[in-house]
Amino acid sequence: MVIESISDDDVQRFLDRGAITVDTPITPEQIHAGASVIDARMPFMPARPPEAANYRYGETCSFFDPPLLTIIEHPFFEAAAQRILDATDVRIFQTAITIVYPEPGASWGFEQHIDVHYREHDWTARPRRVICSFFLWLSDVNARRAPMVCRPGSHRLLAREGRRGHPHVAGVGLDGLPPHDYGEPTPILARAGQVSAVTTGMVHGSSVNVDDEPRRALIMTYTARGVRIDLPSAQEVERRRYLRTLAEHLSPARRHIAQR
Repeated sequence: MVIESISDDDVQRFLDRGAITVDTPITPEQIHAGASVIDARMPFMPARPPEAANYRYGETCSFFDPPLLTIIEHPFFEAAAQRILDATDVRIFQTAITIVYPEPGASWGFEQHIDVHYREHDWTARPRRVICSFFLWLSDVNARRAPMVCRPGSHRLLAREGRRGHPHVAGVGLDGLPPHDYGEPTPILARAGQVSAVTTGMVHGSSVNVDDEPRRALIMTYTARGVRIDLPSAQEVERRRYLRTLAEHLSPARRHIAQR
């Protein structure tokens, strides 16, 4: 079955919970090719004493590998972002890739934070003044393989206390957030080829990989065109530079998604 976009129920669940996981039309061959690029770009590096080994690797706004570009420019993600953001015109905000390798002997655990600060009006505006983050899973994500752990609905609780005028990116750990009951931590599980649409204004975080295979993801974030999201200045400069080059690498019919 060809999945053209997401349903009204999916959109409502995203608004209520802050995260949904759905099927995509990305083929197994495209998933495998993308995973191979991530493996090649971010191989596991053994520890160099006295430093401990790093099991988590990532890149943001730095890659133009054809297998990843094929996925990035797929119309499914633009159409899904249009529905989630209630916008006729959406643009890529950032991209990233991540891999989490198995950590021998470790106990499973997770951390919790938010990345973006919103007000309630950002969620009720048309188009919505929020970032829609797509985590396309390039490997299966089971309960042991470093699933993202989120607290559904916490984004709306935090938005009701929002003060600053524009949405802005600034990471804050759980200990730095207002003392609310943010709900039970819930792992996001998925099959390779599925995508999780997430708001990182929700309490969420990474977990330890205690499985026997790496967990890989391609992340594409979207905003409605013209919506202002404040980034730290150095990140904003790098983001704009990357998007200019990304547009040049996309096929002519799809370049608009990376243009301002």
